[in-house]
Amino acid sequence: MFGGGAEDALPARGQLGSSLSELQKSGGLLLATDFRVERIDREGDTLVVTGRSAGGEEWLLERIDEIICATGQRPDYTIASELRIKLDPWLESSEALGPLIDPNLHSCGTVRPHGYKELAHPEPNFYTAGVKSYGRAPTFLMATGYEQVRSIAAALAGDFASADEVQLDLPQTGVCSVNLTEPKGATACCGSGPEPAQPAAESCCAVTPRAAIPKGEPAAACCS
Repeated sequence: MFGGGAEDALPARGQLGSSLSELQKSGGLLLATDFRVERIDREGDTLVVTGRSAGGEEWLLERIDEIICATGQRPDYTIASELRIKLDPWLESSEALGPLIDPNLHSCGTVRPHGYKELAHPEPNFYTAGVKSYGRAPTFLMATGYEQVRSIAAALAGDFASADEVQLDLPQTGVCSVNLTEPKGATACCGSGPEPAQPAAESCCAVTPRAAIPKGEPAAACCS
């Protein structure tokens, strides 16, 4: 829930998560999960949130100054409305990139190298790069964008040998889909227990198979 901590290969993010975890332990932060909001009332200058847990227990959160809804992001393709683009129906990413970055299957560190081929659209010489190429997936890293642009630039210049040779070494972040009911110390790719037996680059959390995966292919195809 708070990221990879000391094991996070992105140290600043790991430190942020650890600081939040310490704040929770000291009582300065309340973490309310499996919580459905049913009503919001104003009480003077503050808000009172009434809701219910997954088990049916009523929750009351009082003295709230502000509610910030972090509901995710989605790309704005208005600028390309007259062009022929093809998007993944789930993520709104480049179509070929969708299965490679699906956050149900991948953390930041298990996305395999990709370049101009996966970022292309039916419109000739039109590519999507950067965070917009990931659509609604929250796992984009700037190192990925740098290599995307390098591959695209090489392809536009006609140097397809260089464009095809995509080299991307992403950090194992310790952040991916987790089973919160898993017993403490259980082995998992998210760093909640001993290191997995397989190499880090092949570890992934195959939680929900994509409907787009053809029949006969394993749900954990993201590791191949």
